[in-house]
Amino acid sequence: MAWWKRKSRSSLSIGVRSHVGQVRANNEDAYGVFEGAGDEKLFVVADGMGGHQAGEVASRLAVEAVQHAFFKQNAPSVNHRLQAAFVAANDRVYARANGVAHRRMGTTCTVLALVNGEGHIGHAGDSRAYRIEAGQIVQLTRDHTVATDMLDAGILTNAEAEVHPRRHALTRAIGAEADVDVDVISPLPLTPRTRYLLCSDGLLQVPVAELQDVALLLPPQEACNELVRRANAQGGPDNITVLIIAFEQ
Repeated sequence: MAWWKRKSRSSLSIGVRSHVGQVRANNEDAYGVFEGAGDEKLFVVADGMGGHQAGEVASRLAVEAVQHAFFKQNAPSVNHRLQAAFVAANDRVYARANGVAHRRMGTTCTVLALVNGEGHIGHAGDSRAYRIEAGQIVQLTRDHTVATDMLDAGILTNAEAEVHPRRHALTRAIGAEADVDVDVISPLPLTPRTRYLLCSDGLLQVPVAELQDVALLLPPQEACNELVRRANAQGGPDNITVLIIAFEQ
């Protein structure tokens, strides 16, 4: 039995679903749900890029490297551990990307770590993390894309950025360069009746208001299944991965 389905005092439950979508031939997304020492937990979503096989290799390598490095680190803070985990993932994917077979390989990576009763997010790319509670959904991560940079510079409006042809053109990714900048959002409260949602950009076919309603109204696994169904109903042009972490009491 998976650890998150065992009875525990944490009142933590999760759901996860990954789907190829309606257009792509293979699923280049990867995810991980991991448990470390004590009550430490790690949730990872990665969305690979680089074409046939290369993207799925990159995302899988990143998830494995982040998990191994994060739990191995003895750094003085969770933020340092996240930074080190992303650097390890970048080193691994970049080294593979310089091989002949996977020269243009990379991946997004969004991580939620639960340590000592607090949440900590590490992020690079345009996968996303949301915090959801009654009456509110907040996007915690910033999309590292050309369109987002143009939006921040005042060149585009929000509506224009949502349909801009370079809205998926990444400015930051694991394995794209020898070094990677990592956004760390920390600490985050883990309060009752709050849910965190991690997803690849294939879920963004679903309006944000629907993300909030479905994630709050349904149990986590049912919510993930329903959100994937809705993304596919909107055409499913990309791979779809959604991971929901719920604090029930």
